[in-house]
Amino acid sequence: MANSHDRAAKLVARKLRGRYNPQTSPDVKGKGGRAEVKSPASEIPEARRQLGGGSGPAFVVLPKPQHKKALERLAGLKTGVMDYRGNTIKPSTRRK
Repeated sequence: MANSHDRAAKLVARKLRGRYNPQTSPDVKGKGGRAEVKSPASEIPEARRQLGGGSGPAFVVLPKPQHKKALERLAGLKTGVMDYRGNTIKPSTRRK
């Protein structure tokens, strides 16, 4: 689990032109936005809390089997969804 989490966070960090720091929340902070990597969609409320109310795009990163649940939970919200490869599934509508 930790290996897939770290691998996903590093890929997302490259996409967002940022850095992955496992010691801080959110996991990834960059010029292209912020991202928190989680495994189950049930952790979305915790991820949103960790992303905070800052400005700029914010994403929850989840594995493919969790995307449907994530899209249902985040419908109408500004937080986006990315997969473990850094591809955007739902764009973030948070503005800078």
